[in-house]
Amino acid sequence: MTDPVALNAPVMLCGQELVEPQPVVLNSGQAVVFSRSHAGQSGANEDALGVFEDADEKICLAVADGVGGLPRGLEAATLVISLLAEASLSKETSLKSRIQSANQTLLAQLPNSATTVSVTEIADSTLINCHAGDSTTLVVGQRGRIKLKTQAHSPVGIKEANGLDEKEALFHPQRHLLNNMMGDPALWLEKQDTLELASRDTVLLGTDGLWDNLFLSEIVELIRVGELFASAQKLAETVIQRMDHPVTGLPSKPDDVTFILYRPSVNNEADTTTED
Repeated sequence: MTDPVALNAPVMLCGQELVEPQPVVLNSGQAVVFSRSHAGQSGANEDALGVFEDADEKICLAVADGVGGLPRGLEAATLVISLLAEASLSKETSLKSRIQSANQTLLAQLPNSATTVSVTEIADSTLINCHAGDSTTLVVGQRGRIKLKTQAHSPVGIKEANGLDEKEALFHPQRHLLNNMMGDPALWLEKQDTLELASRDTVLLGTDGLWDNLFLSEIVELIRVGELFASAQKLAETVIQRMDHPVTGLPSKPDDVTFILYRPSVNNEADTTTED
C-alpha cells in the first residue's frame, strides 16, 4: 500500500470523493480527514469540511452537511466552510458570533438552502464547540471514556436525549428530520462548555452519514487508541461496509459520509497507563 497523501493546512474539502482518509499536516497535534458520497458517485457528495491552524497553533475543525430536499445543498455547505475559513481563529469575535454571521451571509446569498454545521476550536488544549443540526462532535479518552458528545438538533435527537434507546433512535422512521440548521432565520447555536483535552484524547467531527450507520460503542472502540490514520482507515472502511452491505439488526442508511479525526499529541503509541 502506498503512503497516504498528506494535506497541508488550511484544508477545505467540499463535495470530495476520497478513496481513503488523508492526514493533515499541523504544527499542533495531528488530524485525518475523509469525505465520500453515499455510493461513491461523482458529484453526489453534499458534505464539506475544513481544518485550519493559525500562527499561534490554534486549531479550527468544521464539518457541514448540505440539507437534502432543499436546493443547492453542497453550495450551502461550501459557503459556510469558506466563510469560517475567512474568519477562522479570529481573536476579535467569538466562534458563536462567526457562525451567526456566516448564517446571515448564507441567507442573503443562497436563500432557501440549508446546511448543518459543527465547529470545534482548540487552543492550548482547551476545546470549545458550536453546532446546529445533526453533524456531531465526540471527544473520547484513550480508555474509551466519553468526555463530550453533542446532541443532534432533531426530533429523534431530542427523544434520545430524553431516554430513547440508541437502537430505537437509529431505526426511527423520522431520523432524517431536523429542527435546526444554518439557512434558517430562526437558527440557534448550541455551545458546549470548555473542555480540557488530555494529550491522547481523540476528537471526532462527523456528518450524519457516520452516526446513522454505527453504534456509538463501535465508533469509540475504533478511534480511542492506536495510530490515528489507521483508526481513520478502519472507521471509513466500517461505515462504508455497513452502508453497502446491510446486515439485519445493524443500522444501515446510505448517505454521504464525512469526518475529521484530531488528537493533540503526535505520539501514536497507546499508553494504557496514562490518565484519560
